Amino acid sequence: MAGRARFELWTSSMSIKGQVFEHALLRKRIMRKETCPILVLLIVIIAVVVLYMQSGGNSNDPSLFDNEGRYDSSNLNYMGVIYTDQADILGWSGGYSESDNCPWGAVHNGLDFGFNNESIVIAAAPGFVEEISWTDTGPADNVYMIHVSIRFNETIQIGYVFEPWTTDSSGVDRQIEMLDIEEGDWVAKGDTLGEFLKLGISAHIHFAVYDGEATCPQPFFSDEAYIEIMSLVHSYQPTWNLCYP
Repeated sequence: MAGRARFELWTSSMSIKGQVFEHALLRKRIMRKETCPILVLLIVIIAVVVLYMQSGGNSNDPSLFDNEGRYDSSNLNYMGVIYTDQADILGWSGGYSESDNCPWGAVHNGLDFGFNNESIVIAAAPGFVEEISWTDTGPADNVYMIHVSIRFNETIQIGYVFEPWTTDSSGVDRQIEMLDIEEGDWVAKGDTLGEFLKLGISAHIHFAVYDGEATCPQPFFSDEAYIEIMSLVHSYQPTWNLCYP
């Protein structure tokens, strides 16, 4: 009888231990289920923070743009020219026009600077490099264009379109390699954006200011820069204005 009692006591003890073990496993599974969503959420939050920091603290929403005190973004009235030496500009074929009532006879939403090959291109204004991309315009003498978009503030963007004037796609890589900037960089007025690749006779940089939409750049230039750029324009086209309505 004593042996049977000990056996029953041992059996009961093992049963209790088994129940305790099962409860422990159940609790572990529950904790795992509760912890998993929390870990996923933490990973998502960390990823968002990393992407935010990599973008210079700016989101894709222009209304959230913040230059973190790097420059005065309240009013762009101090823009400069985009070249370091007027001798680097080989021609002037068109300014800004909202109709065909202009010397070049067509709507044109920017200014065309005919840069010499390997000339330095500088930032007309400070800002955040939002995008560097390229487009294929299809069959033409000027197929490939490299776009650099720099945001000045919540509403104003400045576009530099590098047009090497080529049908050879290798020109895209060559021009991008000649840039000194990357997406996510901050630039100051006068900083070097890169060198220009001239592959065709009509190669140029198409410079445009967007305030919601393309607009005449004239009001955004400083007085000194406007005098300088009109000196350039009139050296090639003595009677032309910078902008035409």
